[in-house]
Amino acid sequence: MKKCLLLALTCVLLSVVTVASPSPDSLLNVLKSEIAKKAAYDSKKENHITTLIQQLNKQPSSNLRQRYDITLSLFESYKDYRFEPTYKYAKQLVYLSTRLNDKKLIAANKLRMGMTMIASGMFKETFDCLREINPALLDNDLKKNYYILSSWAWSDLSKYNADRYYTPENLDRKYQYLDSAIALTEKNSFEQLILLAQQNPRSGSQPVQYYLELQKRLLTRHEEAMVVTGLSRYKTGAEKIKLLATAAIDDVQSSTYRAQAMLDLGNTLYEQGNVDDAYYFLQQAMIQADKFGSRMQRYQVARLLPMVAQKRDQVIKQGRQRFIVVIGVISIVAIIAGLVGFIIFVQLKKVRAADVIIREKNDLLAKQNIQLFEDGKIKEEYIGFFFSELSRHILKLDRLKNNAHRKIKSGSIEEALQQLEKVDVQGERRQLFATFDKVFLKLFPDFISVVNSMLQPENQLKPKADGTLTTQLRILALMRLGINNNETIALILESTVNTVYTYRIRLKSKANVPPDSFEQRIMGIQIAQNLLA
Repeated sequence: MKKCLLLALTCVLLSVVTVASPSPDSLLNVLKSEIAKKAAYDSKKENHITTLIQQLNKQPSSNLRQRYDITLSLFESYKDYRFEPTYKYAKQLVYLSTRLNDKKLIAANKLRMGMTMIASGMFKETFDCLREINPALLDNDLKKNYYILSSWAWSDLSKYNADRYYTPENLDRKYQYLDSAIALTEKNSFEQLILLAQQNPRSGSQPVQYYLELQKRLLTRHEEAMVVTGLSRYKTGAEKIKLLATAAIDDVQSSTYRAQAMLDLGNTLYEQGNVDDAYYFLQQAMIQADKFGSRMQRYQVARLLPMVAQKRDQVIKQGRQRFIVVIGVISIVAIIAGLVGFIIFVQLKKVRAADVIIREKNDLLAKQNIQLFEDGKIKEEYIGFFFSELSRHILKLDRLKNNAHRKIKSGSIEEALQQLEKVDVQGERRQLFATFDKVFLKLFPDFISVVNSMLQPENQLKPKADGTLTTQLRILALMRLGINNNETIALILESTVNTVYTYRIRLKSKANVPPDSFEQRIMGIQIAQNLLA
């Protein structure tokens, strides 16, 4: 009852704020004040999570249902706060629902796993998760969540691609899945209206009307942030700033780090010429992205920050030039040169110190941007490789299925069996490795020579043919791509975990560099410079 009263009081206060129509500057000051208090908000969140963890630890391992319920509460507490524990508890939910032998729970938690991965920008893993789920076997509620996740995944992929080749197709798929999800929502519910507001603009929908209708309802802070962020996309000027500042305040107060409002606010302020505030709020957006672990948001912020920092640097220089002119005029008029000179010296010293700090931050941001761009190039190449290989295998299987089906239907079972015997699994595996080698060496043409430079002459790795890798080089290549887990490497190379472990130990021992730094130096091998141009 107390919670209901507090929620009602909050909405009344928000209504008063809306009627009073505060200025954008006053709301930005409120947001800065709330950011200064975010440690206190996060502390409340952490205390709640600690209580749940203590409850979970007290439960016996045999009490699966109780452990499941507490784990689900932990997942919900973390899902907009931190990626890694969210992912951990999503995996635990899948495990517990499997132990409970509840197919509906298993499907629901696989969808939770998918939503967790797309929130962090893990496109390939999300699509893998979706392929494991057959929507025809889901009830309407789970099917709706399946379509929402699919729409979300294609939407984020379109933002990541951001080109005229793939983006239109990505958006078409997004809207197809979105329409399927809307058809399964409860009429006039929050979920239905928020999805209707995201329909394809070319469909003739009225997104602003849906957002305004939602604003009339009793909403949580997180729901309000979603609504006003969406509404801001259809507003301009001061009204857009006020909406985004309100959403960002809601995110800070609810300890929501998987959020878009702070990034959109910084971008909008930059477009409107408020460079100082844009730089500050984009820095806060990067802090949010780092805290949650969102690769997608890091990528978006990292593209904007250097431009804003450069513009901010120009403004500072212009201000300094105006300052020097004013001081020069005063120097001509005034005779007290000593005092004025001292003031100028002090001010210039501060400005130079500020310039040094800004240049250092710009250098750091430039390095991070190069790393993000490098990661993006690797993902782009291997996502293309993944889909190309997948399409090739699907077509081959489809032809094989159709031929076998015709022969069996006509009674030629022996011919069908002979055709199946012709399937060259080893050849397909060799083709897969050859394609992997080709894509990797395109990205890292100096990889083999750099690796061999770290090995003694008698232990250097020499592939049988140009453009290929040995098994040991493939292990190192997968590590350079960020796959460091022995089990995962063994699964990809169809080897044993013990073999992968042995190869890694031997390579370290044969290196002419310290064993502890060998793998670290492998990770430092640079992508081809022509790909970064």
